Amino acid sequence: MGDGTNSMKTFVEHLTTQLDSIKLTMFELLDNSRINFRRDDHYSNIAVIAPTRYWDNPTETEQTLQIKLKKNYDQWIETFKLFTKNSPESSKRKINETDEFIINWIEKKSDWEIPNTIAEAKVKFENSIKFFYDTLNLYSSNGDKEIIILPDTNALIQEPDPKTYKTLSGSDKLTIVFLPTVLSELDELKLKSSNPDFQKKVKSVITRLKGYRQQGNLIDGVTVEKTIKLKMVASEPNFDRTLSWLDRDNNDDRIIASALEIQRDNPSSAVCLVTSDINLQNKTEMARLSYIDID
Repeated sequence: MGDGTNSMKTFVEHLTTQLDSIKLTMFELLDNSRINFRRDDHYSNIAVIAPTRYWDNPTETEQTLQIKLKKNYDQWIETFKLFTKNSPESSKRKINETDEFIINWIEKKSDWEIPNTIAEAKVKFENSIKFFYDTLNLYSSNGDKEIIILPDTNALIQEPDPKTYKTLSGSDKLTIVFLPTVLSELDELKLKSSNPDFQKKVKSVITRLKGYRQQGNLIDGVTVEKTIKLKMVASEPNFDRTLSWLDRDNNDDRIIASALEIQRDNPSSAVCLVTSDINLQNKTEMARLSYIDID
């Protein structure tokens, strides 16, 4: 059994850490930038309606920083907007306004509110993204703070005993959720595996899962070992409301999409996948979720 992990962080902590990184890179871009001033020709009869301050043409260093910022910010804002999908419309409008501001400043578009100095620009940027930090803080205190464990198929076959996940997570109290994609893969392996011993092991896991139904409704959740809640998710993930890079025909992506839905419904909790699949681990990190490695 492995102890590898990308740390048991909450989704909010992952998003906050990346936002910190984006802010620092933006400050680096500003430190390398210059603000120019347009001088009106008082002898001209033509009135020019345009900002009096504008960004100078970006140097090669600035362009490199812009490319880095654009990539990191695009990934972050897509995840942030998905996470805050249930926000009131007024908050969504403010999120969109802040998003537009950040994009304009990364791309150095014309702006009536460009300050006089770089120092003032840093203050303005920090004040403008404060709404993102405030929103993350709000979600971090919204609801119960749980540890929610999502074992993938191989993890569940290898470690079907719920007590194992106490050790893996380092917590006595947790919720283990069995995702529809994992349950489907178990049924498929039960029928199609060419290895009799492995097939027997899969059938044993399925029998164990079915046995939990005798203790109550698994959709609502049943408690075992006094402090472990077990739940099953019946609904498939909605790919019209998930990250754009996820593929509905890929099982790993279906697991990630389900995990994101659970995270959105439990914003202050730490949703953590248990998997030894390196590709699924990579996708988990890209989606700003946590994972625990299991050998």
